Amino acid sequence: MGDSAPSVVVGVDGSKAAVAAARWAVDEAVSRDIPLRLIYVIEPSERQAAGDREGRLATARSALQDARRAVEGTGQPAKVEAEILWGKPLASMMEESRSAVMMCVGSIGLNHAAHGVGSLSASLAASALCPVAVIRRPSGRRAAARVGRVTVQADNTGVLRQAFEEARLRQAPLRAIAVARSAGPDDVEAKRAAHALLRRRIARWTRQYPDVPVDSAVVRGTVDDYLAANQEPDQLFVTDARACYDLCGAHNAGNSILATRSSNL
Repeated sequence: MGDSAPSVVVGVDGSKAAVAAARWAVDEAVSRDIPLRLIYVIEPSERQAAGDREGRLATARSALQDARRAVEGTGQPAKVEAEILWGKPLASMMEESRSAVMMCVGSIGLNHAAHGVGSLSASLAASALCPVAVIRRPSGRRAAARVGRVTVQADNTGVLRQAFEEARLRQAPLRAIAVARSAGPDDVEAKRAAHALLRRRIARWTRQYPDVPVDSAVVRGTVDDYLAANQEPDQLFVTDARACYDLCGAHNAGNSILATRSSNL
């Protein structure tokens, strides 16, 4: 539970999105040499017969076994632990976040588990005490753990550090973006100033992470607009937890999100 040893925790619920999150989490656990902890949360019902309890336990065991097989299928030496918990899903996951190094959930699986009441994955990403990865499963093909690009808005030092660390771990290129809401398409000076500021913000990190390929872009509108227009199947967007609720919600399920806080780092 919340006082256990550090681990990377994956929320499992039987969905394909959760299996994708388990695969994605393998690199995080192996790189830190800590356990990969698979948890399934069963929400107790007020009127629960003995047969219903056994049936729900059987479902949980099956889901955990599917996730374990997916992890083992990566061929990496992950130290896998699995546990079934009873309680409210969000409260249980929040308790796990007290000792977790990172939590990983599927972009749609836990939303379904919330029975239509808000987005559990988005609430967890916004409130957890550790970084939370909300992983999408590309439709129409077997989910892969690959990250093709790490994208980050370059306005937060802690988030930039997390993004560069993730890009190094995944051996992926990084794109740093800055949002220019006031500059029009013909405002050359404003664009030049925005690009100069962006380069200054990432200069420290490009020196510290010379092995990470970096490009930068100044974009108009909002981050949501940019992600909607630039969806890539293997893109990971790193953001601050305080700004991630809408980005992690069901309407933006086309992108994997890693939400963190400077206090997590």
